[in-house]
Amino acid sequence: YNLLGVPFDTTPEEIRLAYFDAVRRLHPDVNPDPTAREQFLSIQEAYETLASPEKRQIYDNMLPDAARIALVAAMNIRVSRSVVPALNEPQLVYTLLDINCTGEPDPTHLPGASICLVIDRSTSMKGERMEMVKANVLQMIKHLKPQDLISMVVFSDQAEVVIPPTRASELVKIEAKINLLSTSGATEMFHGLEAGVAMLRRTPDNTSIRHLILLTDGHTYGDEEQCLQLAHEAEQENITMSAMGLGSEWNDNFLDQLVSISGGTTVFITSPKDLSTYLLQKLDAIGIVYASAVNLEIETSPSVEIRYAFRLRPDLGPVEVAKPISLGSLQYGKGISLLLEMYVDAITTNLNEIRLGWGRASFRLPSQLIKRGRISFDVRRPVAPIVEREVPPAAIVEALSKQTLYRLQERARTEVEKGEIANATKHLHHLATHLLAIGDRELAHTVLVEAEHIQQSRR
Repeated sequence: YNLLGVPFDTTPEEIRLAYFDAVRRLHPDVNPDPTAREQFLSIQEAYETLASPEKRQIYDNMLPDAARIALVAAMNIRVSRSVVPALNEPQLVYTLLDINCTGEPDPTHLPGASICLVIDRSTSMKGERMEMVKANVLQMIKHLKPQDLISMVVFSDQAEVVIPPTRASELVKIEAKINLLSTSGATEMFHGLEAGVAMLRRTPDNTSIRHLILLTDGHTYGDEEQCLQLAHEAEQENITMSAMGLGSEWNDNFLDQLVSISGGTTVFITSPKDLSTYLLQKLDAIGIVYASAVNLEIETSPSVEIRYAFRLRPDLGPVEVAKPISLGSLQYGKGISLLLEMYVDAITTNLNEIRLGWGRASFRLPSQLIKRGRISFDVRRPVAPIVEREVPPAAIVEALSKQTLYRLQERARTEVEKGEIANATKHLHHLATHLLAIGDRELAHTVLVEAEHIQQSRR
């Protein structure tokens, strides 16, 4: 099952597709890697076993009970319309997918973590910012489990591996190297990301959660496409990227795009307290992962197009609409919520039902004996020429409200980049008002501080 990358309750069709995919990657005629032939022969043997009902039954009977542990994750789907009206013009339908893990973590079976910190050490990080990073990184490492691996790369116009993958238990050795960090040079992010991914590639991905955390205060110059391509390669290898922007000069649009490829998140750091809180929250989340590399594999009818994907849990932010859509990790006792904006063409035929989307959420189970799991879904709605006006489910109304607030923030970002400071601060004040209305006083305060900062820095 693990050789083919299929779950225990896999279907014959899934076995066949997994085998053909492996053949395309590993057949000695197309893959010159010296180990490819051995891998291919193992895949061939696995396929012959699982493709035969008789052989599969014999094999299954030999497996321990742990191979048959049921999933403790489930999917709930809500749609903005219970009935889709037959209109002669396009319309938007919103679908909210919730993937929840109801299980409780067993500390003896939690996966290990391999974390690589990629830290911007360009000249602009000199002084207070670098000292803040040093202190908080050391604090974070003290919270790692002894068997976890930590590595660190610093970069400016070149990258340097400061700490290769090292057990967190070797804190004294790690602490000395962190205290020696200094600043110099300009910001060229690709060098740092490339070295960071290389460190994580040295950790087997079958039992560990591999996560790259980028800390930067600036833009990168001329290597954005290389960074995005590397993020795609890392995502294929089950490496998640997250980013923290220090100060107000970092390229938030680019970082959002970079981390969304693997289902990671960006966060805006305004104080040492923010940095400490975020690092420890990220560490806690990595430490209780039930499923990693959660991917939404979704197909739609020809008349339906997914225009926008917005994640509401565990963090707010847009997600790249790709095949598949990467959603990051699912923690024990937590959930992932994703809002899909679906553009539906005019319905001119005599349809009784529209199939909005179908597919599966697939994921790795690093703590389980069989490493793959999936949840299938099929979203259909009846179609009628006349539909009574209805209020969407409350969860979708709330999700749309959060998406609107996020887009308001994005609009303000764009206006700052264009130099339209008055418009940007106006929209940030509107955003703060909305946040106060829904009771998020702390975030509203942060937004107002940023609005004031923008006004002051542009005078």
